[in-house]
Amino acid sequence: MSNLWLKPALILGLSINLSAPLAAEQHDGDIQPWKQGGQIELNGTLFEADFGDLSGGAYRTDDPGYDADTALGAFGDGNWLWFQGIGSLQFWNGSAWSNSVLNGEHIQIEDALGNTSVFSADGVSNGAGVIGQFDSNGDIHEHLDMAIRNASNVLGGSVGAYWITLQLFETVAESQTPLAISASYDIIFNRGLASADFEAAVSAATAPVPLPAAVWMFGSALMGWLYTGRRRQAHV
Repeated sequence: MSNLWLKPALILGLSINLSAPLAAEQHDGDIQPWKQGGQIELNGTLFEADFGDLSGGAYRTDDPGYDADTALGAFGDGNWLWFQGIGSLQFWNGSAWSNSVLNGEHIQIEDALGNTSVFSADGVSNGAGVIGQFDSNGDIHEHLDMAIRNASNVLGGSVGAYWITLQLFETVAESQTPLAISASYDIIFNRGLASADFEAAVSAATAPVPLPAAVWMFGSALMGWLYTGRRRQAHV
C-alpha cells in the first residue's frame, strides 16, 4: 500500500462524525456492524444494492453504506474498519446463479485510501480495503464507491444480478492485523432487472457454506500476507 493516510474526503467525514450525537439514528439498508465479545456482529447476512440508483447513476452505487450500531457495541477509538473480499463474482442469468459472466463484467470497490478491489468471475484481487476510521465514540458511517465494468474496463454490465461475498475486520490505524472479525456477508446488485425479477434472483441466492471456525481465526499471519501482497502491487 503506497499511502497509509486517509484521503481528504475521509478526514472530512471523520470531523463530521466527531460532532455527531452519541446515539445517531441508524440508516435503513446499511450494513450495521457492532462489536461484541471480541467479534464483529452484523445486522444481516445479505444486502441489496442497485447499479443505477439515483445517487450513484448508471453502473455505480455507494449503497449499502457502513453504519456502526454503537448501542449494541462500540469499536475502538481511532481504529480502522476493513472489508475483505471472498470467493468470486456470481451472475444471475435469469434462471440460475453461476460464476460465468457474459462480457467480462467485474465489480470495483474504491476504499477510503483510494485503492481499488476487483471482484471478477476468477476471484478477488487486492481484496482488502479500508472502509474508514472509528471516531472517539467507536462509531463510523461511511459509503464506498462501487461500480460495474465490462471486459473493456469501461462502465457497463449485462442486465442481470451480481453477487459478491465479503467479511469485515477491525485493526488499529495503519495496520492489517485483525482485532475482531465478522462472519461473511453478501451484497447482491441489480443491473437493469425489473424489481420482481431482481427479487427472484435474491430469493434464489443460497447462503454461502459457513467456513470452519479455524478460518475465522486466521490472525495476523494471513492478514500480514495480504498486506505484503498489497505493498508489492503498490510498487509494481
